[in-house]
Amino acid sequence: MWKKGLLKKGLAIFLCAGMLASSLTACSSSGTSNGEGKTSAGTETEAKGNAASAEEGPVVVRVSNNQPLASLDRYAGFGIEQISLSLLWGDALLISDHAGNYTNWLAEDIAFSDDNLTASVKLKSGVKFQNGEELKASDVKTTFERIITDDTLTNGSKWGKYLESVDVTDDYTCQFNFKNPMPIFYSEVCFVPIINGKAYEENPSGFFEKPVASGPFKVISFDSINNEVTMERNDDWWGWDDANKSNVDQISYKYVAEDTTRISSLRAGELEICENVPSDNIDLLAQEGFSINQYVAYTFTFLGIGSGEGKVFNDAKLREALSLSIDRQMIVDSILGGGKIAKWPAADDQSVYEDQGYEYDMDKAKELVASSGYDGSELSMIVNTGEVLRGAEVAQAIQSMAAEAGLNVMIETLEAATYNERRAAGNYDICLGVNTMTNSEFFVSAIEINATDRFATGFTDDKMMELGKEGQALVDIGKRVENAKAIYQIVMDNFAPNIYLYQIPGCVATDGGISNLTIYGDNTIDMRFMKKN
Repeated sequence: MWKKGLLKKGLAIFLCAGMLASSLTACSSSGTSNGEGKTSAGTETEAKGNAASAEEGPVVVRVSNNQPLASLDRYAGFGIEQISLSLLWGDALLISDHAGNYTNWLAEDIAFSDDNLTASVKLKSGVKFQNGEELKASDVKTTFERIITDDTLTNGSKWGKYLESVDVTDDYTCQFNFKNPMPIFYSEVCFVPIINGKAYEENPSGFFEKPVASGPFKVISFDSINNEVTMERNDDWWGWDDANKSNVDQISYKYVAEDTTRISSLRAGELEICENVPSDNIDLLAQEGFSINQYVAYTFTFLGIGSGEGKVFNDAKLREALSLSIDRQMIVDSILGGGKIAKWPAADDQSVYEDQGYEYDMDKAKELVASSGYDGSELSMIVNTGEVLRGAEVAQAIQSMAAEAGLNVMIETLEAATYNERRAAGNYDICLGVNTMTNSEFFVSAIEINATDRFATGFTDDKMMELGKEGQALVDIGKRVENAKAIYQIVMDNFAPNIYLYQIPGCVATDGGISNLTIYGDNTIDMRFMKKN
């Protein structure tokens, strides 16, 4: 017996949720954040810049971020920008609102067997690749079997640990065969553009220099040394109609590591879209007339709490005291200049969210410490400041707040390799860390980081372990959500294995009359329907 693909919410909810993402409507600097992770609608005014009319030449949009782009193949090296760009050059079987809801895209239907070890996929007919050939089930087979058979792909294990093979039933139907149930199927399949199998087989090593797929923009050049890519509009894309078709002829992306260089390029008219704008540049750019599009990212900063046998934080009262002592709002307002305090280990627009919250009460924290029998011994807090936004300042603030409550926290600033080694061994009392829920996929957060104690905190809870084991085999979206919520409730009740602090702020600045650009909380950007006035 087959189960339908569990996309119950459908297109209407997908579009509704999409409206909750940061959507730019040719706004001026009035299009700033409303503090809830959604960009307020801007006025239809002419933006500062050098927008070209159709009569003046091609309409070009230049984009820059500090995300390297050594490959356009996400499975050869993962980066957020690879996801954003893959939305342009390719199409996936499903599409996501990045908040946990999925809609059929190239797939007309996906149905899993009762044991979740096979999935039947029915494709849309008539979809054409950029070379004019029709997209068929054999292309789906090539796309996915490439990922699981190419040992050089650093991220191939995302599929390799689950997927066995793909069988072609007919031109528009194929069957996925799994070794184990794949909990992350829906979130991962959204990030796999279906490639032209014939073109890939003719040139597998060079295919991703100019991938042939079915997306709205076609790659015309890619420079892996300088991390640059240029794409041109595919006028025959099946996903456009007369109303939503982009008027942008060409999109180019350039990797620029230095924030100051990207900001200077935007101000000089050399960019239309500047991603990852630091908070201390926002006021200046707004004053100069750029559109400032702030949002709250799905990146959570949290404290891993060493709470195993023999550890100071084995005492639940002290874990609660540490949490109570932290003024999360102060950190967000005074150190980060934006973001949102954590009320749960997920964002408030994600499917696994519950509105609870952490209390800030220094007096209660002091009472708990005083009654615990804690002797004032040093508590190590390991920090990799390169991983955490303004990590040094955040760590110092936590140290100071904990001290006021009576906890003697010592900061150890470590380079990445040493930090990861110490964390993996559980050699700490507190570790300051971050996790981004890309596409709102909560498997890593709920199952790995918390239920199966990825960072060796030593915290044990029989119910959580049971839920973690169950969650590793669930595919049904509704059941997965309930499983994750139950895990998160244990995390909240026990202040372990992790204590969540806040979500970091994000910002994209635009110029040149850009509209119909959607920014998601996982920092990906949908430019498929973008227009430039």
